[in-house]
Amino acid sequence: MTGSISSSLGITTALIVTDRGVVNAGLLEGILRSLAEKEIHCAVFDDVEEDPDVETVQRGVSKLKRTNANGVIAVGGGSPICAAKGVALVATNGGEIIQYEGPDRYSSPPLPVVAIPTTAGSGSDVSRWFVLHSKNEQRTFVVGGDACFPRASILDPLLLATLPKWQFIVSGVDALTHAVEALWTENANPLTDAIAFESIALIMGNLPRAALTGDMEAKSRVHLAASMANIACGNAGLGIVHAMTLNYAIRLPHGLQNGILLPYAMEYNLPACVAKLARMAVVIGEQTSGLTDPELAARAIYRVKRLFVELGFPAKFQESDVRRELIPAMARYSAEQVHAKLNIRRTDENEIASLFHRSLEGWTL
Repeated sequence: MTGSISSSLGITTALIVTDRGVVNAGLLEGILRSLAEKEIHCAVFDDVEEDPDVETVQRGVSKLKRTNANGVIAVGGGSPICAAKGVALVATNGGEIIQYEGPDRYSSPPLPVVAIPTTAGSGSDVSRWFVLHSKNEQRTFVVGGDACFPRASILDPLLLATLPKWQFIVSGVDALTHAVEALWTENANPLTDAIAFESIALIMGNLPRAALTGDMEAKSRVHLAASMANIACGNAGLGIVHAMTLNYAIRLPHGLQNGILLPYAMEYNLPACVAKLARMAVVIGEQTSGLTDPELAARAIYRVKRLFVELGFPAKFQESDVRRELIPAMARYSAEQVHAKLNIRRTDENEIASLFHRSLEGWTL
């Protein structure tokens, strides 16, 4: 399939952007055979780290130019897919990726990208945005635009068969965060809500089996739900969680940060979205008889916490993860992000600082 899709996009030489874990797991073998069948030449750039840096993108661009590739194939989780999008954009626009920060800052569309996600979480395979990091500037930044969507996304659940349990858990919780956040933004609408609710139902109903067993049907459902979640938040936007996780000061994987903050954000946003969280409780199977919307909304939060306990997902940051003396500056930075401004409940740096402090204390069922 990869070869056929790439050929239909006019790709004759492809740069495969991935990481060494994907290579070592043998996940490129079928992709390489498919490309060879269509006589598509390829080179592999497997130097992508978790939460890739701008320098990684520039190294990828250099390899693409050396091989004269006219298309990019991203194989991996959100990190390789984000890096691949950056490589494809710089290849046609020149310069360095950081100069294209923000929406639609480029003049030429990127090279075609085919995304093959090997985790069920980021949803970057269906997103116009990508997130990168700059060690030199000590910050995280976002690039994107309508031309930055991958031209195709191939969802093959067999690629998840060897995904380590912990990575499956973190990725699945990341996807759940995308879906829930899509419900509580100012841009949410009935269509994005419908996609988000179905994604939530699939994740909540299948993630434990998908992550903890070999159930391929469950893995397939979470895989699909991850892309659905990003379709929802890609159109509705994101909220307070993502405003807080753009902080470079927290040196943890992005998806892990999202999940840790999700229950606290649900409790914070509860007064402004009772009806939606009540509906969430219904779609994940809570009985409605005799319960008010506020009671159902509280059940939705409880169910998320119970899921985290079942998965062994952390209920708080460690003191080494979030330095208390940096929280005021982190809160100011978060309050300035567009995600904070889209959040359905108005917020400010003091309330965000309070959430950071709460995330160090932990929650109980």
